[in-house]
Amino acid sequence: MKKGDQQAFDTLVRKHYQNIYSYCIRRTGNQVMAADLTQDIFLKLVKAIYNYHFTGKFTNFLFTIAVNTCNDYCRKPQQRYEHVDSLQKSDNRPEPIDRVIQNEEAKGIKQKIDALPDMQKDAIILYYYHDMKAKDIAKVTGVNLATVKSRLKQGKDKLKKMFSEEDYFER
Repeated sequence: MKKGDQQAFDTLVRKHYQNIYSYCIRRTGNQVMAADLTQDIFLKLVKAIYNYHFTGKFTNFLFTIAVNTCNDYCRKPQQRYEHVDSLQKSDNRPEPIDRVIQNEEAKGIKQKIDALPDMQKDAIILYYYHDMKAKDIAKVTGVNLATVKSRLKQGKDKLKKMFSEEDYFER
């Protein structure tokens, strides 16, 4: 890719696109914005590829770009737009109850994760949704391993408290 091989870039995008896109969705909560951010991340990768050295995992390098891009987006004041798909339904058939319950649970979990401070949110998302090890999260976020472990513990403790306050867990 550093030599300008378009096929290498295409292969790289195919391999990592879904993982980066799903991170962006979890981070922003908006599919359209996640798609835009994912495109932006891969454009930044093209510019930054010359700074990449084969000393660590490429995935860590790519996720560093993704985390920074999403953090930059989340720091900006947001304008709210209604997504076109939410304005009209394609049919009037009700969704199966299992799907409705699953969607509600996912929304509840997402709301709780969104309530965490950004540093803890990044650690939780990367650890649980992208199966990254704490040492890789440390490299991606630019902090030491102990800090990542602390953020994960604090985030988990806050989530546990939020869920227990709403009686999600049996006592």
